[in-house]
Amino acid sequence: MNNVIFGAGQRAREIRFLLQNEQNIATDYFVIDKEYIITKRLDSCPVISTEDFLASFSPEDTQLYLGVGMPKMNKIRERLYSLFKENGFRFQSFISKYANVYTDEIGEGTTVFAGVNIGPGVRVGLCNHFEMGVTVSHDCQIGDFNFFAPGCTLCGDIEIGKGNFFGANCTLRNSIHISDYVLVGAGAYVDKDVASAKVIVPARSVELIDKDSEYFMK
Repeated sequence: MNNVIFGAGQRAREIRFLLQNEQNIATDYFVIDKEYIITKRLDSCPVISTEDFLASFSPEDTQLYLGVGMPKMNKIRERLYSLFKENGFRFQSFISKYANVYTDEIGEGTTVFAGVNIGPGVRVGLCNHFEMGVTVSHDCQIGDFNFFAPGCTLCGDIEIGKGNFFGANCTLRNSIHISDYVLVGAGAYVDKDVASAKVIVPARSVELIDKDSEYFMK
């Protein structure tokens, strides 16, 4: 059985590390589109093109993991899922042994990192990514291809569409609806429904230019 990660960036390398250290699964190949290949080996593993992979590997002897992040509002991950599905492949899910997951409804190709808490009654769709420390409370319904950065908090009974990005330490109030391809910035608080492709950001921190740190720490 070949263990293969699509991607060759930080996300792919992180998944390789976690597979090896938590599940004793060694990565055999990284796969990436030909135009993005800049090295023949990564972390001692061969890097091959998508074309070569599809020509040489079969779904029956391959475990495929999705190691791509959130560029283009997760549409690259959506495209890759469709491409490999059309060729008979299935993406594997990874759930860290250091996560607390109280639902069996986790979709294909989803990655759940350490410190994530997912409550009862939650449904998670295809190819979602949960970074460290994300909390998803009870009865949330999450669609496909969403990305949750570290420390996101989803209070209960939230409905989320597809392709959204939730920045680090953002908080979503309970019983709201987030549509598709929404960008929620780091630290934002969302307390109402959000329509497709909207951008939600918090008031930003500013640098005080007329005082130094010792002024406040006398």
